[in-house]
Amino acid sequence: MVMSKTLSRITFVVLTALLVGGLPNFMAQEAHAAVTTVTFTNIANDNRMSGDGTVVYTLTSNLGNENAVAGTITFVRTGGTADATTHTYTMTVAGENDLAATLAGNAITKSVTELQADAGFADLVSGTIYTVTVEITNPVLAAVAKTGVTFDNVKPTMVSASTTSSTTIEVTFSEDILDAEAGDFTLDSGLTVASITENNGLVTIITNEVMGEDVTPTITLGADFVTDFTVNVGSENIAIAGNVVATDGVANAAVVSNGSGCDNCEAPTLGIDDNGKRLVDNGFSYNENPIDVERFFTPYPLVTVSVGKQNVAEFKIYDDKGPDSISHFELAFGLASGDYIGDSKAVINWDKTFDGIETITLDDPENVLDDVSVFTFEGYCSDDSQQECLMIKILHTFRAPLDFNILGTNVWDTKRNAWQNYYNHGIEIEGDSLNPPKEYDGISKGHIYHLIETGKTTAVDEFGDTWSFQYGKWMKDYVQNERVQDTSSVFNRVHSNFVDYKEIQVNEAIERLLEICSTCLTSYADFNDSFNYEILEPVDRLEILSSLMTQEERKAIKILDEAQVTMTYPKAEIDRDDRPLPIILAEERHMKKILTDERARLKQSIVQ
Repeated sequence: MVMSKTLSRITFVVLTALLVGGLPNFMAQEAHAAVTTVTFTNIANDNRMSGDGTVVYTLTSNLGNENAVAGTITFVRTGGTADATTHTYTMTVAGENDLAATLAGNAITKSVTELQADAGFADLVSGTIYTVTVEITNPVLAAVAKTGVTFDNVKPTMVSASTTSSTTIEVTFSEDILDAEAGDFTLDSGLTVASITENNGLVTIITNEVMGEDVTPTITLGADFVTDFTVNVGSENIAIAGNVVATDGVANAAVVSNGSGCDNCEAPTLGIDDNGKRLVDNGFSYNENPIDVERFFTPYPLVTVSVGKQNVAEFKIYDDKGPDSISHFELAFGLASGDYIGDSKAVINWDKTFDGIETITLDDPENVLDDVSVFTFEGYCSDDSQQECLMIKILHTFRAPLDFNILGTNVWDTKRNAWQNYYNHGIEIEGDSLNPPKEYDGISKGHIYHLIETGKTTAVDEFGDTWSFQYGKWMKDYVQNERVQDTSSVFNRVHSNFVDYKEIQVNEAIERLLEICSTCLTSYADFNDSFNYEILEPVDRLEILSSLMTQEERKAIKILDEAQVTMTYPKAEIDRDDRPLPIILAEERHMKKILTDERARLKQSIVQ
């Protein structure tokens, strides 16, 4: 029994000395979970995405619920319609956590609307082909990308129709379509649809009845069409319901109806007509940057202008009844993607009565426009044509920036045949507003404050405190109260200068101790300031921990074997400890902890 206790004490002393003094890496740090992979869920290469599409990605961690620190979603053009912008969405943990991962994988969905709400993510351009990339930048993970993703949020419309025989009518759409059915169309003039065929953007209607000579039926489309391509991500673009009047394909040009049954339904144009024929060159120019206007949407390079500087917008408008038939024109600024002319808060209107009186009106509730002048005259639509257009020149100045850049125009003639065009990227206005700051009332803790706007989302109240516009309301910014400084001498722990006083006393105590015993602190030299290493690449910490434990176990066995062979002790017989090694090591770790705690307690007593 005595021999066993002696042997245990010897073993403890040997292992403690070796593990504490000679094996500093024996104990390994605890492993922590980390985000390890990011994958796409809903988008594949060469997919087609609509305006309500989404980007779905999954984050996976190796042990449990974890958050990544940073990441982005980007759309970069590789083909299709021009778009020079790199669209970047910055992930955030605010609100819906974009960076949360789980052991089983956490699927995160971001809609196109949410992406475009980010300041670094401009509106996507319809018809553009993008490469979509999801990348976690902290921790650094391999980015995942899908190529050839086409964005399409334009709905098809009927643009013209023509009778081609006594039983057939051809209807032309603004783009290719799919899934046309006979039940989608109805006819007047006592005609019914027998069947239809579709070929890209052309639908041929076959009637049950024979049409009489010069019959021009009205074709009505129900809202049940889709675009030419199947949308893989998001909803399909349903065609806009409407009417079109078919005319004799031989004797007359096809015209579009506005629903009134008119005999002249061709709308004015700034570029091309219903049949895709270009009638006007350089139909729009802003500050001497002209461009050919397309039928619906015109890609226009971004033009930057300054607050308080005069700008010039010029338009050429063709109407089949002549320039004098144009009775209304409006120019709208500051439209967002998906907005209509009526959504603009800065609109210039030009109108002309039947007797030639011209008037200018503004829809400008936020006082953005200033010094507006409109001049009209007639001129040639192009250098190669003798057709005459109405020329409209609009001089104007901006008093303040607008939130969005797209321009829109709306024009109609005396028959109320109207057409709208949109221009993106449009006009960006830079500079500080010339208008006085807006004023608001804010409520905080039951008190009403008078706020003066200092930015789009910032304001200051009458006491100089700052406010932020968040979640649809003004909220007072939190300011941490500073502790009042005591003026008396330090006499207890609640004094404002107690921390500084304590530090001074600690330093003086250490100096006095070293004067008495210069080596007393030598044994505590290993208590250095904490430090850390940044691990750039993900590592398997469990595997490293297992490897370290195996190495230390082998070292301990070797040391024990050598100790039993080479060491002798007076009045003691060395016997081999036959206990399992894990038990021996557990006992040694326990003793080491006791020693560490004792050293920490001694150091604390010195500091205090």
